[in-house]
Amino acid sequence: MENIQQTIKEYFKIISIFHFALALGITVFGLVISFLVADFQHPDNESDFAKILVYLVPGLLIVGIVASKMVFSNRLNILKDEMDFKLKLEKYREALIIRYALLEGPGIFALVSVFLTNNSEYLIYAAAMLIFILIKKPSIKSAINELELDQTEISKIENPDYVI
Repeated sequence: MENIQQTIKEYFKIISIFHFALALGITVFGLVISFLVADFQHPDNESDFAKILVYLVPGLLIVGIVASKMVFSNRLNILKDEMDFKLKLEKYREALIIRYALLEGPGIFALVSVFLTNNSEYLIYAAAMLIFILIKKPSIKSAINELELDQTEISKIENPDYVI
């Protein structure tokens, strides 16, 4: 596989686009379900499936938040000892993608639960996951803090034209 060189500016632009796409996806899916599909006048609260979702949706939300924090932290701990700056940034991008996926999954599940049960309460869980995703927006400052970069690496990452 051929490595494509990119600048720090391009690196963070790609990560930001990915982050925005995930946030937009959950937003659009939520709006489509809310306005075009769901019939909130007749929610299903009595079926066995609906009774399971009452516990499953918030449980998955908690698991998603905890798992994203744990997996991301574990990956960062491994990265802090990495000497190669380029490899460190590649692995950091992978860690961010995993973090966002673990946050988006429960949000999508909550929206599917709205679709299946017409219960608007699950929209709150989807909105909570969207907020968590938006809070974790990638930036140079967060990368510096999370990766605990040294002064040399900080000067590289703060230079938008530095080629990685």
